[in-house]
Amino acid sequence: MNQKYRNLIALDLALYEIHDEGYDPVQKIEEFWVKYDLISIQRTLDLLLKNHTDTNYMNEIYVVSHKQVFTADLFRLVVAYFMAHTNAIAIDSIDISDADTTQITRQELAMTKRIHDIFKRLGE
Repeated sequence: MNQKYRNLIALDLALYEIHDEGYDPVQKIEEFWVKYDLISIQRTLDLLLKNHTDTNYMNEIYVVSHKQVFTADLFRLVVAYFMAHTNAIAIDSIDISDADTTQITRQELAMTKRIHDIFKRLGE
């Protein structure tokens, strides 16, 4: 099957799986946040948005696979949030505080806070 169509199938499956017995949007949200930290999300979005002139790099199987997996995961997250909100499912029970990705994100947010404060002081 053509590689570009495999990605479309993965995105379609994200919509169809909501009809599976036992589908839990809260679980899908947790799975995403345990898998990705904010920096890896930012870098992958940057990769998706960049128009790379190095087509050899962009066509590497690991780059293509990462982009496809991330896109499907991100779409599953959006669908899960939609399902949770439209079906009034409480998401405040989500606990990702012990996830490695949460620790990485907290460290990054602490660093960006320090940088923000420096520029704020310089601007005063």
